[in-house]
Amino acid sequence: MQPTPAGVLDPHEMLFVVPRKRFVPVYFPNENGVRELTLHVGQQEISFDEPDLFPWAEKLIEQDSFMAATATAWTPQPLEWPRVQTLLDSLIDAGILSRTPPKAAMPEPAESALHQKFLAFEKHRATVDGPRSWGDKPSAVLHEITGRTVDDAYIEAIVPVHRLAHIAVDREGRQVGELNTSPDILRLKVETEFKTCGYGGSRYRSKLPMNMTALRSMIAHWKPVLKATSLCREEFVRRYPQLPDGRWKLGEVYFAAWHILALPTLQLMRANDPVKTGDLDPVLSSLFRVIDGVRMIAGHMLDLYERPMFHDTLVDRKDILTAVEREDQYRTYHGVCAGPPAMIDELVATLMDGKPVEGRDEVQLGPWEADVPAALDYALYGVQIYASVMICWVRMGLAFTRIHEALQRSPELTSGRVGKLRQNVEAAWERILPGRNHTAEQRDFSEPFYHRMFWHAQRGLPTFDPATQKDLAVELEPKGVLGEPALRVARDVFASAEEREFAGAHGALLQEIGGYVLDYLRYERRVLGVITDVEAQIARLLGRAPPKAPFTGMQLGTALAVARTNNFRAQYYLLDIIEESLGVGVVNQRDATSLRLGDRTVDLH
Repeated sequence: MQPTPAGVLDPHEMLFVVPRKRFVPVYFPNENGVRELTLHVGQQEISFDEPDLFPWAEKLIEQDSFMAATATAWTPQPLEWPRVQTLLDSLIDAGILSRTPPKAAMPEPAESALHQKFLAFEKHRATVDGPRSWGDKPSAVLHEITGRTVDDAYIEAIVPVHRLAHIAVDREGRQVGELNTSPDILRLKVETEFKTCGYGGSRYRSKLPMNMTALRSMIAHWKPVLKATSLCREEFVRRYPQLPDGRWKLGEVYFAAWHILALPTLQLMRANDPVKTGDLDPVLSSLFRVIDGVRMIAGHMLDLYERPMFHDTLVDRKDILTAVEREDQYRTYHGVCAGPPAMIDELVATLMDGKPVEGRDEVQLGPWEADVPAALDYALYGVQIYASVMICWVRMGLAFTRIHEALQRSPELTSGRVGKLRQNVEAAWERILPGRNHTAEQRDFSEPFYHRMFWHAQRGLPTFDPATQKDLAVELEPKGVLGEPALRVARDVFASAEEREFAGAHGALLQEIGGYVLDYLRYERRVLGVITDVEAQIARLLGRAPPKAPFTGMQLGTALAVARTNNFRAQYYLLDIIEESLGVGVVNQRDATSLRLGDRTVDLH
């Protein structure tokens, strides 16, 4: 801890701990590998790197008030007063301690202004006229919310497997995704009781509410939820054996969560005797809601550019639970997690430690229990598609960056179609920046991240053969696709897109941009091929009819259109920008690419 200059604190002075219930203690190695204790207090972090002060800090967070001098005895070996005085002064300066007692005034209101605003919004927000389901004509649902149509056979490339169950309704009349239902445009208005959170830690008295109705449902189905978690764990560790000391690979925690989320999803998405929305077992919807938190924190830990962890990073249950607090993952834009700490701990212990479920043999589950193995297959195929789609958006970020830089080098060109392109790229650029895909550092981190995800997902499938295992980095290598002749044609088409009076001044810039677009199309073609192959495996698993036509880049771009209905930061699809701005339409498939400009269509080879 970095001390501040000591004040005039008296050893006999009473001190008061201001935010005691919000303390979250976390032990974690710092950047030098030295173990530190960090106290998280809201957005503040107080770090202790001297081991003899760890028990002192742990004692501090147990106090409501204390006499300053007594803090010298909070360690096995008493501390000198000057050292303690410096520590206490630092905490006073940071607002953690106060010399004055808290005012015994009016109690805090049960609902914050933000809480009340949320309730008012919920009361008056628009909603669809009834439940939808991705398992029932997904192309029709896509068209309703985006205006686009995609063959049903490719739905997992548009809506990831871990979100496909969100909009479905269970037998209790509640959507699986509850407040986090994605896309939000399909979230129904369902009577829900909200309450201010009283659990200690980062969510204590959060300004956003927690969903008590969902909590009551989870409590009612808790034993079956735990049994289902236990059954899924048994299948998962059979395919991905755990280490003798009980620790997990972080990437496998992520996969295990996908597995459990795929169990209810499989019921909805299979072609033969699917479960209709409204008929889903509430045990499965409750299971989905609690396990989705495990997926989110494991995925967050894997995708932390600032503190990189990898698939093989070893973790235990405490690492996962600590990270939820440290990374503030109990809170979302829609509210806070309603799960009591003891139940969350029991769930994660059941999943990761194999904690026995009391009375498990007496707990009756539905016929879906037999689908646990198939659900893992579905999840692992879904992970492969998700990795392929996400890496495509990373590479699209590179294309946007190159086009943005080219436009920045010619600031004087603001008229004609180039002017429109500039406006649209600037609007798209604001959505690129938060994801950092405009930086080489982020791309260099993200691409291997998705390569690893794809690689390891194959290893849990019953059909896995090391001799045929695919490396996504190799599969997406664009060499030999759309070579020099295609580049010349693309540059010519892009230069021809400009209005006649500006063609001469803008031609060279448009030719450069055409080259960047073609470079992206090479990569996207490979991605479309990988997705098509994995979707064929899913079709066999679900008994789904094969697609009627090849998967195209524009269909893939529908995934971003769906995301934009739910997230103001979601990217625009590059080829939409190109067509709207320049009038150049693109049809990109795994084995063919064509450009359309007016009544002229050119096939690229």
